[in-house]
Amino acid sequence: MAGNSYSVQRKELKRLLVAYRVSEPDIARLFSDAEKKHNHINVISFYAELQRLNISRDKIIQILRRFGMDDLAISKVMDMADAEKLLSESGHLYRAKLIM
Repeated sequence: MAGNSYSVQRKELKRLLVAYRVSEPDIARLFSDAEKKHNHINVISFYAELQRLNISRDKIIQILRRFGMDDLAISKVMDMADAEKLLSESGHLYRAKLIM
C-alpha cells in the first residue's frame, strides 16, 4: 500500500459523506483538515475519523472502494488503524525503551 495514491473529487466525496449521513459541520472539518495538508488525507486517519463519526465498517469499506481501493488495501488500512487505536489507548504500554 505504501506509495499508492487514491483520488476523489471534492464533490464526489461530499456526496458520499452526505449519503452516509455525515453532518455538514463534520464534512467542513474534514475538508478544512485536508486543505491544511494541500488537499491530502492520510487514509488511516480518514478511516479513523469516519469511525469516530459512527459510520459502520461496512459503509467505510464501501466509501474506500469508491476511491478505487481493493479489498486487500482496505484490510491493511483497517489493521493499521486498529493497531494505532490500541497503541493510543490509555493504560496500555506497547512500545517502551529502557536506556541505562
